Amino acid sequence: MSSALAKSCGLLLYRGTRSSTPLAITKPLSSTLQHQIQHRWSSHSPLGRSLDPARKKVTMGVLRSMYKKNEPISVMTAHDFPSAHVADAAGIDVILVGDSLAMVALGMEDTSEVTVDDMLLHCKSVARATKAAFTIGDLPMGSYEVSPEQALATAIRFVKEGRVQGIKLEGGKEMAPTIRKIVQAGIPVLAHVGLTPQRQNALGGFRVQGKTFKGAMKVLEDALAVQEAGCFAMVVEAVPAEVASIITSRLSVPTIGIGAGNGCSGQVLVQVDMSGNFPPGRTIPKFVKQYGNVWAESLRAIESYREEVKSRQYPAPEHTYPISKEELDAFTRETENPSVGFRDNILRRCVTTVSNFCVALILRTSVFSCGADPTALKRTRTFSWSKPPAEAKAELASRGRAVSTVDAVMVSGSSGDSDLSWIGEGGGEGEGRSGYSIFKIIKKIRKDSSS
Repeated sequence: MSSALAKSCGLLLYRGTRSSTPLAITKPLSSTLQHQIQHRWSSHSPLGRSLDPARKKVTMGVLRSMYKKNEPISVMTAHDFPSAHVADAAGIDVILVGDSLAMVALGMEDTSEVTVDDMLLHCKSVARATKAAFTIGDLPMGSYEVSPEQALATAIRFVKEGRVQGIKLEGGKEMAPTIRKIVQAGIPVLAHVGLTPQRQNALGGFRVQGKTFKGAMKVLEDALAVQEAGCFAMVVEAVPAEVASIITSRLSVPTIGIGAGNGCSGQVLVQVDMSGNFPPGRTIPKFVKQYGNVWAESLRAIESYREEVKSRQYPAPEHTYPISKEELDAFTRETENPSVGFRDNILRRCVTTVSNFCVALILRTSVFSCGADPTALKRTRTFSWSKPPAEAKAELASRGRAVSTVDAVMVSGSSGDSDLSWIGEGGGEGEGRSGYSIFKIIKKIRKDSSS
């Protein structure tokens, strides 16, 4: 390869790793706009920092203050870095890594399938994106019901490994000892009463709770019990609005409603549901309000991309990287002229690789033809597989010591000879190029072996 080609490749490599100048911008940008737009030469880049760096971090103290001022608390689920990033940028107060990700992110049938390790992976991703919101991880089914000690161990993992600030678990008064154990260890707990999806089989499916006097009293009793155990707030799911409002008025901690009316202290929705990031025909719960249609917009964008790829409209010149005319000309001359080293080097490598295989095979056959014991073949090896001269060596051993060595050299020239004249040397018209070279090797081997 010529020095011009090497220089060109080196320059491109340097530009690709060091430059940060925008390609398609001819006029200078304002410092503010330059700060907002990231120009990278790699296709792999972080999503960036929070869009509102001045926003204060939401803490337990902030949530208590909001509750005292009767300011509704906004809660949103997220299951990965992008969904958490946009929720945090939108000003959501609490981001919940809910076990609903089993269905909306992992394609499972229900939440009972998701594991602790699954949840921890998603918690880590959400935590990396969240700068201001308070983050909570949902303990999956089977990770906290056995005993308070089991629940505490799982909660500690969520804080240490998942990097969330609090945890959520489902259940009423039967979970009070567990909640108390976790809270005493210094981990905030968000309780969950009413419809508890992890127990759907015991409840007869996803059914509204508290529709009767007895049912409403049970929800109230559960709410009072988890409050007494020390939870900082509780989710109230699928409960009539009037019942949820009365329960909220009887408590001294916030209630976060989902399908429980606007009388709660705050609201939570699954982000995939409310943003419309699902195909048409999917059934969503009655309480979900669809605020967007992410699926339709994503589908439109991806279909447009596919069409532009098929029609070669993409990538356009503004989406490619530059090279100077001088460097391009040097590269073009190097690759278009068949008499220079580029094509010769490719041909040499192909011929040499095939020839080396033949040399090894011929040597092995020749060794046997010398009358040696087949077990006496100590080794057969080839050298210089990627460039000429192609060499091979076979060594015969008898009684543990070498007694005869056979060498073969493919090239008539000296080692490292870049001339390709040897490929057809002495051959007639139409004779295979590599065939004559192999024939020369056979003669040389026979001569050396018989001597």
